[in-house]
Amino acid sequence: MSRKAAWILLIVFAIVVAEYGAAYPPGSTWRKAVPEHSETRRQLATLVSGPLSTVTASQSSTYRQTTSRTQVRFETQSSADYVYLLFLNEQRGRFPIAGRGNWVIRRRAEDGAFDQVKIFLADHADFFVRIFPRGTRSVMDVIMAGDTIYRGVAIPFEFEQVLLRPFADIQRATQEIVDWGLFEPPPAGAEYAAVETMVDRLRPALAMLPDAEDGAMDRHGNLVFIESLVLQDQEPGFNCSGFAKWVVDGIYHSLTGGYLDIEALKVRHIGVRGHRWSDRFEQERDPFFGLDWSRNLALASRQLDYGEQQSDPTAADVGSVAFARAVPNVGFEVDELSRVLYLLARNEPGYFYIGSLNREFGSQPTLRQHVHIVVIFPYFDAQGRYRVVVMERNVESSLASLQRRYAGDAIHLVRVRASEQFQPPIIGNAAFVE
Repeated sequence: MSRKAAWILLIVFAIVVAEYGAAYPPGSTWRKAVPEHSETRRQLATLVSGPLSTVTASQSSTYRQTTSRTQVRFETQSSADYVYLLFLNEQRGRFPIAGRGNWVIRRRAEDGAFDQVKIFLADHADFFVRIFPRGTRSVMDVIMAGDTIYRGVAIPFEFEQVLLRPFADIQRATQEIVDWGLFEPPPAGAEYAAVETMVDRLRPALAMLPDAEDGAMDRHGNLVFIESLVLQDQEPGFNCSGFAKWVVDGIYHSLTGGYLDIEALKVRHIGVRGHRWSDRFEQERDPFFGLDWSRNLALASRQLDYGEQQSDPTAADVGSVAFARAVPNVGFEVDELSRVLYLLARNEPGYFYIGSLNREFGSQPTLRQHVHIVVIFPYFDAQGRYRVVVMERNVESSLASLQRRYAGDAIHLVRVRASEQFQPPIIGNAAFVE
């Protein structure tokens, strides 16, 4: 049988399967999660598998599917080594490449052979699968938040069949291995509204915040030094710990009319963290300051949530999640933070997180030292798009920047419930006001 004849038979087979409805029952949540355009791919099957000269000469075209009325754009792009065939779903009049349900088929420029197909699982460049030909079958890698969480998953279809089938067929064939529910759109954005509100109110305030070592706002609203509680009189400002307190104070003050007491946040939880070697250096090196401080901030927030004194310093700690293990008092590898934050945003809507970065530090002895504190807001916006906002001291940085600067280190996370009543606190120092 010629290759052309075989390809025609595959097209007929795919149409029969799709029309018969064998892929998924009506109302499947998977169909809702990943928009399908297999109809358009079948329509262009001859072009997709044809000579590269024909492929690259083709014009970009838009097709309206009869089953879903979705508009799909087909276009090609080329590099020195590959030719890319793109099937892009319309989103509000645009056709972005990184859109849920979009396919990018890659063929080798040297011989035209199919190399892989990339299928986006979200409106985000870091959520997708890659499927590769493997003899009479195919294999798939699944990427979540830029990290490969499943590798080499077997698919019982030849690669040419994959290119014609609805993505729902692939999900069904691999559902015993892959948890596709992780990629379904989250609930309505209302559950994330408080997080987004805090981000929107913090951003314009950042530019007005001063920066100073060992600086924080005391319970009267004045900027002082954390260690001595002496009023700052020369270029007052916040360090990373003071900034995290200022954020939580924005909730605390809105609900109570007061600000958190610095001495209460400096309480050391000896016996809960550390060991006999580190205990000897509590005063000299204070290796767990960031951990204790972040936990105490979270405890103060929990007291607002539950209306009673909170005594367990680990009550707000973030434990292990799927695909990432949290070490007690250490947390997660910073390299894993992308997928950790996505899973937290998806499974625990309405929270932001205070992170205490830590690493092996010093000599005689080498101890694990908590060296920096950040505030992280993972959420889904009103359009269902995943966002991560990272703030530290008086700037908005990024998750990529954090992972680059602290590669190989760890980050301990505590959760704090976001509040739509949050208002950035006003700093009371006369030196600052002037």
